[in-house]
Amino acid sequence: MYSIMSLIILFVVSYIGYRLFELVHFPASRIVGPIFAVTLIQAFGFSTEVPSLFKMGFSVVFGVYLGLRFDKDAQKQLLKAIVPAVVLSVSYVFITILYGSILTAVSHMDQNTAFLAVIPGGVAEAGVLAVSFNANLAQVSSFQLIRYLSIVLIMPLLSKFIIVPLINRHKSAENEVQEIKNEHPERGTHLELEPKDNRSLYSSIWFLVVGSLGSFLFYQIHFPAALLLGATVFIALLQTLSPVAFKLPNVRYYEWAQIGMGAVIGTSFTKESFMQMRTLIWPMLMMTVLIVTTSIILGFIFSKIFRMDYITGLMSVLPGGISTMIILAEDLDADIVTISTLQLARLITAVAFIPILYQWLL
Repeated sequence: MYSIMSLIILFVVSYIGYRLFELVHFPASRIVGPIFAVTLIQAFGFSTEVPSLFKMGFSVVFGVYLGLRFDKDAQKQLLKAIVPAVVLSVSYVFITILYGSILTAVSHMDQNTAFLAVIPGGVAEAGVLAVSFNANLAQVSSFQLIRYLSIVLIMPLLSKFIIVPLINRHKSAENEVQEIKNEHPERGTHLELEPKDNRSLYSSIWFLVVGSLGSFLFYQIHFPAALLLGATVFIALLQTLSPVAFKLPNVRYYEWAQIGMGAVIGTSFTKESFMQMRTLIWPMLMMTVLIVTTSIILGFIFSKIFRMDYITGLMSVLPGGISTMIILAEDLDADIVTISTLQLARLITAVAFIPILYQWLL
């Protein structure tokens, strides 16, 4: 009874944390809010552990909704941007291996934890991978969270008040805006799916069953990040191979999974972990500066090689989450289609290619 009551308290606190962060329009409030709220009550002595079944369930739901991103429209966009997507993926593979090696050398972190701390995924995705690789969840989440907060809090200000004025100072603003519009006439027009009357109604339970089957099969063959990737692959194949269009499930299931994953991450921050992370403050700051600086340079290179404006190049490579980067892109008048496509390629690299390659190298 006590454990059940503890779980109820845990998820209620997580929801309150989400609502408070949502009130101030904080980015990724469904993940960050629960992390901060649960960490706070843990600091005051509250302690509980989320059952493995819940963790597995959250991983499957994340995989299902990641797989749902691979509809036929997204596949066409990926094909159009295949060259920059491949270049971005290869770049992040080398960057992750390099920075993971540096972090292992300058800290007392184990290899799995150091590797996942610098992987270019989101806080939630890195947390799911940390569970799969038996890494230190608190340390991985801390590095990912610090990097994420740096990106969503600093980069908009840096882009708006420093980068954009510097760019505009060296070119004719009116001519450049017209050129960008001509090169990207579809900007901002693909955010919403057009209603399709011929879509069949597939229940959310059906998606969950297919995703769970994929997770189970991947788990049986000991595939890296099996729960997440198994569901992703099976749902993507279902959408690709099925001749029938789908009625997408309610996004609230994904939102609740995010809150739940935030709670899971929050429970990993114990008093002992805080004591351990005191020695990791400088490595955290160093890795954050390195990753953000590398992203700024990579964005500049992409803008030159693939002839996109710099802000679009920067938002395409920043490891700050697809939805967050799209929101920032709208504010900065960047090419949303290109950004969403390359961000999706980055996420695929982080949760699929890099873990597989890493396990093979080991």
